[in-house]
Amino acid sequence: MSEITGTYHVLNGEIKDNITFDSSFLERPHYIYEVFRTVDGIPLFVEDHIDRFKHSMQISNITVPYLKEEIESHINMLVDKNKLKVGNIKMVFLPGDNASGFKLYIYITPHNYPIEKQYKFGVPVIFYNGTRDNPNAKIMDSALRSVTDRNRVKHNVYEVLLVDKDGYVTEGSRSNIFFIKDDKVVTPPMDFILPGITRKHIISLCEGLNINLDERKVHKKEVVDMEGVFISGTSRKVLPVNRIEKHKFSPYHPLLLEVKEGFNKKIEAYLSNKKL
Repeated sequence: MSEITGTYHVLNGEIKDNITFDSSFLERPHYIYEVFRTVDGIPLFVEDHIDRFKHSMQISNITVPYLKEEIESHINMLVDKNKLKVGNIKMVFLPGDNASGFKLYIYITPHNYPIEKQYKFGVPVIFYNGTRDNPNAKIMDSALRSVTDRNRVKHNVYEVLLVDKDGYVTEGSRSNIFFIKDDKVVTPPMDFILPGITRKHIISLCEGLNINLDERKVHKKEVVDMEGVFISGTSRKVLPVNRIEKHKFSPYHPLLLEVKEGFNKKIEAYLSNKKL
């Protein structure tokens, strides 16, 4: 699959034809990036994504060359020039040899959203023993991404859940993980994971709906006692899990359905506000 789609991309604030796009950075073992969704021509939760993008650079000891407002204007430029209505946008920052040698790419990247059947009946996932080196930063770990992708295909599952050396579930290779037990939503604490934007809004949603939420570490042996499971992410939104390894879960747990419906309404409210 191609890394880029559409007709134009933005490089350091300037519109460029996709013919000139240099994808050689994909061969790097690590690079800072961000991916977010566009719905009805509106970049979803774009403010949060820019904040996390800048945070990833800051904790990687990289000076951020643009203001938040400048980055958002570059994103809007990309959307307008491509007349983009639905799809994913990716930002990649590549530091240079000097202060002015950096590259900030913003471009449309192919997406693969879950189908309605998966939202209704859930998806299967498996465990994989491995973690990202710097979990709080959105940095591409090409080696880990490659091995988890191979495992997804080999075992015919939707996602791979990462497990640390002590046996605790941290996050999905492309998602955050949530469990349901005793009328409570449980998710691993932020210190050990990438703080997903969708995850952030789910936590806020739970607070607003008076749903008990517990941020704590969950051991893989404890998973069999859970009553429901779902993953979250930019492309996935709130996606039920129907199986982890051989253990099955119902995609119809009332709390799961409440969170899924509430998050969809949160998206609708955000889009309506932006349109106004």
